[in-house]
Amino acid sequence: MAGNDDASLAQVFQRAEALFLDIQNGTLAPDELQSKVGESIKGFERSRDMVRQLSLFSENEFMEDISTKDLRYLLTEYYLGGLFLKRVSQDRLADLDSSKEHFDHYLHQCETHDILTAQDKNYLEQITANTPRDAATQRNEKMARFKREKEMKNRIEEFHKELGTTSSGYEGELSSELEDKYRDFVLLYLQHAIFQTMEELVAIQREIPMVKEMQERRAAQGSRDNRTSDRSREDDGDARVDTRPAGWDASGPLLDPKGKVRRPFVITNQRAEIMQGVFRPGHSLPTMTVEEYLQQEMERGNFLSGGTEEPKKKEIDDNDEEALNAETIKARNWDDFKDDNPKGWGNRGGRVG
Repeated sequence: MAGNDDASLAQVFQRAEALFLDIQNGTLAPDELQSKVGESIKGFERSRDMVRQLSLFSENEFMEDISTKDLRYLLTEYYLGGLFLKRVSQDRLADLDSSKEHFDHYLHQCETHDILTAQDKNYLEQITANTPRDAATQRNEKMARFKREKEMKNRIEEFHKELGTTSSGYEGELSSELEDKYRDFVLLYLQHAIFQTMEELVAIQREIPMVKEMQERRAAQGSRDNRTSDRSREDDGDARVDTRPAGWDASGPLLDPKGKVRRPFVITNQRAEIMQGVFRPGHSLPTMTVEEYLQQEMERGNFLSGGTEEPKKKEIDDNDEEALNAETIKARNWDDFKDDNPKGWGNRGGRVG
């Protein structure tokens, strides 16, 4: 596109607009995206220069005085403002200023040619003056603008289907009936661009202070780093400890009256130790497993081995009548004792039994 100097205004604008629509789809890789952003910016800047050379628009003209096929070229400044927002460069603040300048120029053109509606003028005054509004008013305005934007998008899609185009242009001859329909389509396109422009201006107003603050922090950090580096180089020779084979007292004072270091020393830093303890639990963690603890206690002799099994009951021979009678008598005596002494009989305080 840059090398085709014989291209007409319509061709240059259509090529740049096609690139802009590809960028808006959001399906490009970062490198390809930035390449197309730069190419589209060059195309629209060339279109702007050609519009000025041809003097297509005059400040004395109203919307009705402008040719139907020339109306779309008013979108040039709007497209440039959106492209500078998408450009990634070392100076973000400069891109924001350029974007704001193009958006302001686009709104000025629309106001000059009587395309800006009274509703948009009122909203533009509010965002320019940054007039404070209560939350209910802001919510109602946001809902109304969202509804309006949705209606405009739906109407634009309907025009695209009727005219068989995906951009703001129309290829081919325009009959009288088709020209009226295409003119309504371009005016709607311009209205939607006005809507998007004011939304982007609000976003730019919020981003500029943040970018400035970030630049100030980087500048302050850079100056602090430079001062630290200069100070360390200046003190490199003076802050060294004299390495004497003998003559210095290891238990004497660290500094002399002039502030010069007299003996070697070690700077202790508990920062790493404190950092390790940040996520440490408040309770003491175990130092050994339960099995290790039991093994240690057994080695100390704190556990007795054996005696844990219950003694086996002696089995009585069925042919030993004396043993059987003795076992029966023992069981009867136990039953009699339980009858005479019911459970809880002695617990008079609890009133049991």
